[in-house]
Amino acid sequence: YQETRARFPYVILLHGLSYREQQWQDIGVIETLEQGIRLGALPPMILVMPYYGNIGQLNSFPPDMSYETVILEELIPAVETDFCVWSSRDYRAIGGISRGAFWAYSIGFRHPDVFGIIGGHSAFFPANTREVPAAFNPLELAQNSALLEDANLRLYLDNGAADSAGLSVQQLSNRLEQRGIEHVYVINPSGEHNNDYWSAHVSDYLTFYGRNWPRS
Repeated sequence: YQETRARFPYVILLHGLSYREQQWQDIGVIETLEQGIRLGALPPMILVMPYYGNIGQLNSFPPDMSYETVILEELIPAVETDFCVWSSRDYRAIGGISRGAFWAYSIGFRHPDVFGIIGGHSAFFPANTREVPAAFNPLELAQNSALLEDANLRLYLDNGAADSAGLSVQQLSNRLEQRGIEHVYVINPSGEHNNDYWSAHVSDYLTFYGRNWPRS
């Protein structure tokens, strides 16, 4: 890495509520990526797995203090200063589990100039606009945002058939489909809202993020 000075695409992976940044490590993302690179099944990429702390648990949005602001104004500039990454939306992805998936879609839908790829794994999208205002609510943005139709985003959603969060994921998928916005939505036949489910599909997630990225 230090010798070649090559630049790499990167993925910001956000954890779920009641978890910390180690959640992605716990479900095997590091081993899966390293093995995939060795076998040529996955492209080299950098994974950024931040802890979202108290601010990520709050439904607080700009111009107030917000996790969106932390990601855009603190995390991304730090990553792109300190690591050899491509500073391009097509090589910059954001994804998350559960609450992290809410943030991934809220931020990604609002800033398609920053992220070209968004993943949501067992996402939970609140339907109440009093809880999450329409300007930041992925369900409302999927239905009304003028940015999405021409944004050319790569979108992925998944959940297990027994996951109670699947209702909101299905609703988001339906709204995207009604507008003709291309996306992938996978309902896996088994799995609940837990690490066992996400661990079983972490290879699928990395395959999605890196689908169009170079292997060399």
